[in-house]
Amino acid sequence: MLQIHDDAVDALQEMGALRITATEVGDEVEIEIDAAEEPTDGDEVVERGGATVYLDPLASEVLADQVLAVQAHGDHFHFSFDDQT
Repeated sequence: MLQIHDDAVDALQEMGALRITATEVGDEVEIEIDAAEEPTDGDEVVERGGATVYLDPLASEVLADQVLAVQAHGDHFHFSFDDQT
């Protein structure tokens, strides 16, 4: 299951809930991150310290062994996924 990095919790609380979707494009998977009010049917819900992330089934599968990190940079955020240890 996707994990939320300790340092990402504050940024995610500021942004509100996010929904991560994945789409297969040829041999690769494209990830999209959007603001969300609630999960869609079939979404996995990951919560930590008041931060909430919804993942569609493919995103849940592809990111199951990852940790979501978020860094604030002025008026925007940078997202990254790292392997779980």
